[in-house]
Amino acid sequence: MQFMSYFELNENISEAERLAGVAKVMEKGLYPPEGVNVISWMSSPDLWGVAIVEADTMEQVVSALAVWRAAVPGFFKLTKTSPAVSIQEIIPIAAAANQAVNG
Repeated sequence: MQFMSYFELNENISEAERLAGVAKVMEKGLYPPEGVNVISWMSSPDLWGVAIVEADTMEQVVSALAVWRAAVPGFFKLTKTSPAVSIQEIIPIAAAANQAVNG
């Protein structure tokens, strides 16, 4: 199953603290955690971004976010994570709902 996470990094965490946390997580091979396949991981200059991952369980997705929080407390200002599907899959579902409601 695919999951989409929107995140905002905490601007009150220094760049040095963030980079030290990233180095710690990556050196220990903690991201991505076992069972998580990163499809896309994008960031903006304004410290927000989106990750699209494949995982079998929500626990694996929680683990993917938890390692960053453990490495740098306060790392994220905000995260929003949800199961995700392609637009091509959503359009027929929305069309069917519209048809059911509006005829």
